[in-house]
Amino acid sequence: PIELTKKEFDLLHCLIENQGIVLSRAALLQKVWGYDFEGETNSVDVYIRYLRAKIDEAFGEKYIHTVRGVGYVMR
Repeated sequence: PIELTKKEFDLLHCLIENQGIVLSRAALLQKVWGYDFEGETNSVDVYIRYLRAKIDEAFGEKYIHTVRGVGYVMR
């Protein structure tokens, strides 16, 4: 079992639903945090880091990939 916060789960769910599709930080902010979210775009980066620590590093495989200058993709 992997313990995730609600926001981590929502982000992971969004990435899995869009597997193979590169999602920009702005798209992830809209889909996960909602249209009315008024924060820094580094929120996505922080939560991606949390997910990588709990999933990628814990299992020794890389599932969440960064596409420089664009966003993130789940493979």
